[in-house]
Amino acid sequence: MKRNITTTILILAMVSLCFNSWGQGKYVIMGNKAYENRQYTSAIEYYTKALDKFDGEKPERNEVVFKLADCFRMINNQRKAEIKYQQLVKNKYAEEKPLVYLFYAKTLSAQGKYQEALTSFDQYLAKVPGDPLALAGKTSCELSLHDTAADSRWFIKNIREINSPDDDFAAVYGDNKFKTVIFSSNRKGSTGKEMDNWTDGFFSDLFIAAKKKGETWGAPVSADDKLLVNTKANEGAGSLDDQYKKLYFTRCPKMRNGKEYCQILEAGKMGAGWGKPVVIYADSLGNVGHPAMAANGLTMIFSSNRPGGSGGRDLWKTTRPSERKPFGPAENLGVVINTPGDEMFPSLFTDSVLYFASNGHTGFGGLDIYRVTLGKNGLSAVEHLPRPINSPADDFAMSFEGNKEKGFFTSRRSGGKGGDDIYAFEKITRKISVQGTVKDEVTQQPLQRLPVWIIDGENDTIVVTTDDSGAFILSNEQVKEENQYTLVFSKENYFIKRTEVTLGKLRSDTTFKVVLTLQPIPDKPIVLPDIYYEFNKWDLASQYSDSLMVLVKILNDNPKIVIELASHTDPKGSTEYNDTLSLKRAETVVTFLTEKGINKARLVAKGYGERMPRVLSTDLTKDGCTFERGTTLTEEYILSITDEKKREAAYQLNRRTEFSVIGKNFK
Repeated sequence: MKRNITTTILILAMVSLCFNSWGQGKYVIMGNKAYENRQYTSAIEYYTKALDKFDGEKPERNEVVFKLADCFRMINNQRKAEIKYQQLVKNKYAEEKPLVYLFYAKTLSAQGKYQEALTSFDQYLAKVPGDPLALAGKTSCELSLHDTAADSRWFIKNIREINSPDDDFAAVYGDNKFKTVIFSSNRKGSTGKEMDNWTDGFFSDLFIAAKKKGETWGAPVSADDKLLVNTKANEGAGSLDDQYKKLYFTRCPKMRNGKEYCQILEAGKMGAGWGKPVVIYADSLGNVGHPAMAANGLTMIFSSNRPGGSGGRDLWKTTRPSERKPFGPAENLGVVINTPGDEMFPSLFTDSVLYFASNGHTGFGGLDIYRVTLGKNGLSAVEHLPRPINSPADDFAMSFEGNKEKGFFTSRRSGGKGGDDIYAFEKITRKISVQGTVKDEVTQQPLQRLPVWIIDGENDTIVVTTDDSGAFILSNEQVKEENQYTLVFSKENYFIKRTEVTLGKLRSDTTFKVVLTLQPIPDKPIVLPDIYYEFNKWDLASQYSDSLMVLVKILNDNPKIVIELASHTDPKGSTEYNDTLSLKRAETVVTFLTEKGINKARLVAKGYGERMPRVLSTDLTKDGCTFERGTTLTEEYILSITDEKKREAAYQLNRRTEFSVIGKNFK
């Protein structure tokens, strides 16, 4: 009897175990399917149920915990992701699967836990040396630990009246008076009533809000009362043309296989609403979205995970010959912008500056906002926007009020109403000016009515003129903060002079002072300072090359002048020998100048031997020996010097090279 009871208990236990294993396996399979389809909230539910049924530590359990942690990370629940990754680090699963260290570090960084994140990045790099995402993440943590001050030029404000507890993002102005704002949201009231298994919110729609008196906004409503733009699918990341008559946005309808297929659509203004949208760009190789259209409507920059990029989502560019023609093949914007991470939410500021979000460049964690100048000579270096624009959380989708550095951006930082929130921003432009005076170097008299040419980094030029006191001023409207300018001063019969002025990141209103003199082109030769030669030598000693660089600058700044380079010897030796020696010395200087890029046709080498002893125009000291102004260093004078050291110094002063301007119209 006891045997039968024991047997029955064993059978029931085995049946229970089988049912548990079957249930556990079913939830893992369902979780994996949801995970592959990016239905992360559903995957979290299945994986959680599967873990409840696991008995003890098994290899399969660690993989489920890893995917569960990844789901939390993807829906931006960084705190729960941290807990799960931490479990995997403690039970040594990270040693088998190094990605645990990488994702754990990213989760810590997104919460501002930079020191802990550095440790995890180092652990990952020990397993996977040289991984660019990990290196960028580590650099970001080091930057964040040291760059903690907010830039006082940037002011931000959470627009609480239009934000909700759900995700509100990618706001743009909806009209040319800047009285309405159009943004994306998955709040209650969206057209799609099903829940998005990625965000655990409704499918996103475009909403609109109107500005009330002052800077406050009214309650948001659907941007589309005809259900032409907003559908059961996800719509979002909208932008408008410069006339505010065309709306470009992303739509991600669900396919039969349960996956989303994102496209870019265009809708024309129709009364107070929008007409029926048409697809203007789609790609069978990947999802496309986040359109940023140039003012002419012919060039579009967008984000896509299509093959051929740097990894993750990249920024791409496509063009069309006219607004009625289709867009052509896409061109990747390249490795200056794109990284192995994600680049998204591009926007154009006056068609000359591209703003975008990235989690692959050095930043403060999560998505950060960057900008790059689209210059005539290519792309500038990527610039990371400072705090308070960027934070450890996701910051993205910057847009502008016309050509002003104010507008909107989106952030998931703490202190918001929930999820992604829309913030207003404005960059305060510092009042800056450049004030200067120009005088004659010899007479110290002001140079009146002198044109001053101001050239910026793109070779755009403005001209101002000095007044009766030789003064000039560049106003706040003529120069911009953070730019570098070349100031060129030119007057007939004077050497042209250039000077650089760099207007860096300013914390307060600033006036830059420039005081300079222009040197008249003299009739007499100019002795090159410190260009002396050893006895019987013509080679140029290395310590004298810096002195010749002054002449290189003069020649570069004055491209029309032609000069004679005249070399002289001391009276030792025969006349014929000294003529040859001095010519070789002059030719040595010509060789140096041509190697520095000076056109040889502007240089004439002459050797005058000992026939032109030096006449001192000022008191001069050489090797501790002083010679008075007006002294002519003839052979008779030098031989009359009883001090041997001073006599050798006088010989040395005669061994010199001079230059004279012999032409002013070189073409």
